[in-house]
Order: sequence, then C-alpha cells, then structure tokens
Amino acid sequence: MKSAMLEQSDKDWARRPVYGGVLIGGGSTRMGQSKSLLRIDGTTFVERTIATLRERAERIVLLGDGPTPPMPLEIGRLPDVPGLAGPLAGMLAALRWARQACWVFAACDLPMFRVEALDWLLEQRRPDRWAILPKINPERVEPLLAAYEPQSLELLEKLTARGFHSPRHLAGEPKVHTPTPPAALRSCWTNVNTPEEFRRLDS
Repeated sequence: MKSAMLEQSDKDWARRPVYGGVLIGGGSTRMGQSKSLLRIDGTTFVERTIATLRERAERIVLLGDGPTPPMPLEIGRLPDVPGLAGPLAGMLAALRWARQACWVFAACDLPMFRVEALDWLLEQRRPDRWAILPKINPERVEPLLAAYEPQSLELLEKLTARGFHSPRHLAGEPKVHTPTPPAALRSCWTNVNTPEEFRRLDS
C-alpha cells in the first residue's frame, strides 16, 4: 500500500502542466544561415515545431536569441542563463522560470517532428522518471525532443557545475529513462545541419 506522501506525489504529477520550449540559439555555422527561418512548403522550421508542440502543450516559449518570423503574442521568449552556452543555457532558464511544469524541449531544426512522436514521448512519463531522453540508436540519446520533469533541474544544475555542456550527459542517471521510439517515429528526431541535408529534405 502506498504511503500518503507517495499518493500525494502521484496526484501532483498527474496535475502537472506540459510546457513546450523551442531552442532557437546556436550559430548554425554548418548551415550558413539561421535554421529557424528555413522553410518547407512556405512554413519556417520554428513555426512547424511550435505548431506541433501546441497540439499538447499548454504554453510555448522560445529559448535563445535566434531570429524568428513574427510570433503570436502568447508565444513568449526567455533569455539564456548568463555565462552558459548551448542548449543547457535555455533549458535551465525555462526550468527555473516555470518549476511546476513538465517541459518538452525541442530543437528548432526538426522538420519531420509530428504529434505522434510527441504523444509517444508523453506516454513514457511516470512519477518516478525525472526525464525522458529517447534513444534513437544504441550509442546516443536525443536530449532535444525530450521531456524534463521539474526534478530534472537538479540534475542539469549538477551537470553545469561539473563542466558538462550537453543534457545528453544525463543518460545513465537512475531517474532518467531512455526508451527507444517505434521505428515508424524515429525520423521525427532527424535534424538538419547542412545545406545538403536541407536540399535532400526539400526535394
């Protein structure tokens, strides 16, 4: 039988809102231009990511200082944590800003991201899992189209204190779950880094 404390914890978890954080920083040096503004079928990458997250997230926030097309007023933006670089700077800003939410963090360069992948990710959540980092291949987890509960802030703060710059280093932590998505969904985690990759996608 569960204790009253554990039962209350489960209830708090069930009521937790889901927020979406779209990372738009980075220099895009290999692409040669801002990936957030690349277009497929007339829609920018960042708009596609936002549209998919809005299917399930109560609130969407842009993370970083990259350019975007004009955004609806309800789409907020948070500055990076000073002194940090890479995705952790935006993720920590979001987790510190809204500590009550489960955050789904997504890179802006996931043009094949669709709601079925988001549903699968959210279905992996459990009260005893502090983060869900999908494992697309045996060697690597994907930290950006991943879910982070409020408790993951503690883990990410420790990473930065140890000098790590990628949330990928959470893999292996006892409370971090690394499931493998179904084969039909794995392309949703495919990002675009070079003009050649973009041309192949656009064709």
